[in-house]
Amino acid sequence: TFDSDGGTSVTAITQNYGTTVTAPTAPAKEGYTFNGWSPALPLTMPAASGTYTAQWTINQYTITFDTDGGSAVSAITQNYGTAVTAPAAPTKEGYTFNGWSPALPPTMPAASNTHTAQWTINQYTITFDSAGGSAVTAITQNYGTTVTAPTAPTKEGYTFNGWSPALPLTMPAASGTYTAQWTINQYTITFDTDGGSSVAAITQNYGTAVTAPAAPTKEGYTFNGWSPALPPTMPAASNTHTAQWTINSYTLTFDSDGGTSVTAITQNYGTTVTAPTAPTKEGYTFNGWSPALPLTMPAASGTYTAQWTINQYTITFDTDGGSAVSAITQNYGTAVTAPAAPTKEGYTFN
Repeated sequence: TFDSDGGTSVTAITQNYGTTVTAPTAPAKEGYTFNGWSPALPLTMPAASGTYTAQWTINQYTITFDTDGGSAVSAITQNYGTAVTAPAAPTKEGYTFNGWSPALPPTMPAASNTHTAQWTINQYTITFDSAGGSAVTAITQNYGTTVTAPTAPTKEGYTFNGWSPALPLTMPAASGTYTAQWTINQYTITFDTDGGSSVAAITQNYGTAVTAPAAPTKEGYTFNGWSPALPPTMPAASNTHTAQWTINSYTLTFDSDGGTSVTAITQNYGTTVTAPTAPTKEGYTFNGWSPALPLTMPAASGTYTAQWTINQYTITFDTDGGSAVSAITQNYGTAVTAPAAPTKEGYTFN
């Protein structure tokens, strides 16, 4: 009779004493290797019935782990039926471990097997700090997927120079914040003096304090500022500012040098000057003004002095029948010397 000790059943052998005993097919037992009978099976039928018990050696099996790109996990080799302790979970960049397939058994099975790690891909978020520029929407997507750079932010007075750190081509295995890098722009204020003295352009960084240049000058005008008004700080665009002017009035005063008075002329610079009526002066002829009167109002008030030529006059003598007396011709106002008295027969000159 055969006791298979938990293995498959083995049919008893019943035959005559001394006849040859043929060993039965070995029993099988999950997780064990058959190692014969105890006691050893006789070659011929003994002279007594007996029970023979199967001898078994427990098998060892190996659980192998395929981490599918994750960190390595050592295989487990141990006896069939012994408790299986799950290994520490593997790690894989950008993924969360979701167990093994097939599921890890609680005890060692009767066959070696490979168990494959199951992973869930992680999502991460790239956040953008535009450092004062326009807002940029965060990007949330799976690890390793292609990252498309967002539309560049804008910032008044600055040029965008990329992100720090540099934006990755694919989603990294960690969320992070990327900060906009900016280069401050320079702009130019140009001055149109509208006929005045030149004023150098101002080129400097956006937002820096603008110092007004020295006012331009323009003959016959007073400077009245810029249009548009000069900003206190550099704006985010180049601009031209035009000088504003108020025309000046000037006065021409006349010194008639003893002649009749002449009214002063007050009018705007550059306007046509109409010569006043010439003054008169007893014994003189008017010869114009010094300096010469301008055709248009100059850019300064001034006094113009009358120029005179003294006149000559003639004293003629009618001797009323007496001796002739020569005429006297000389300048006005000069001393007159009486001529020798004329004579007339029978008369005394009175």
